[in-house]
Amino acid sequence: MEHYRRLASAAILVPPVAAFLVYAPRELFGVLVGVVIGVSLHEYFRLLALKHPPLCVGLSYVAALSLPCLTHFYGLQGLPLSLSLNIVLLTGGTIWQTDPSVPSFPALVYSLFGILLIGWGLSHLILIRSLDAGRLFIILLCAVVWLSDAAAMYVGQALGRHRMVPAISPGKTWEGAAASLVSGMIVALLGARLLSLPLSLLQSVAFGGIISCVAQVSDLSESLLKRYVGVKDSGALIPGHGGLLDRIDSLFLAAPLAFYLLRWLTEVYGS
Repeated sequence: MEHYRRLASAAILVPPVAAFLVYAPRELFGVLVGVVIGVSLHEYFRLLALKHPPLCVGLSYVAALSLPCLTHFYGLQGLPLSLSLNIVLLTGGTIWQTDPSVPSFPALVYSLFGILLIGWGLSHLILIRSLDAGRLFIILLCAVVWLSDAAAMYVGQALGRHRMVPAISPGKTWEGAAASLVSGMIVALLGARLLSLPLSLLQSVAFGGIISCVAQVSDLSESLLKRYVGVKDSGALIPGHGGLLDRIDSLFLAAPLAFYLLRWLTEVYGS
């Protein structure tokens, strides 16, 4: 019953989210990405604080939010520049921090991983939006990620017998993963046709299959964190769905790969 309630509430959210992705101006979309990064990073550090005292959290927020900011203004060139400056900033902040009780090197690694996973990953949504037909590509990406995730959950519960990584996520099964792969390819194929996107049949199927596989790895990355700190959900921001991290974790690794894959397909093949 809980899963059906989550599905119903998600269905209510889909139309306004889709409308925002299509009609929101570029500036407002960039602001939304920045807000999502900030909230997600807050949940990330709150989870880590259950195991380790925080270090350079303020610098980490500055670093993470500079990624979508420079990406918005300078496109793909702004992303590596911002990331390089962030590494220097955080490393320097860690070296000169004054709290001897905090293990500096692990804290630096935790901060950098959060910035890479959340800030760097989600900033690619801005780059996808900048592509020709970028608004529709965003919708296709979200549809593939979320519908394949739903297929994995329901098929895994109904037919799952073989667990993928029980030490990290006991509910994930290979049967669910297969359902995610197949549904991702179908959703991408149908979505590309319905949205009149410049992807061939083979490109659509390949895009859906690759993104659904990467999205599962991305989802497990957050499961790895939650298992490490011993919690079920990243927060309670979304009633019935947990925290924001729980809802968008599949996009952290899927968004970057989607951008580079779409850019390669449209440039190399001239689709």
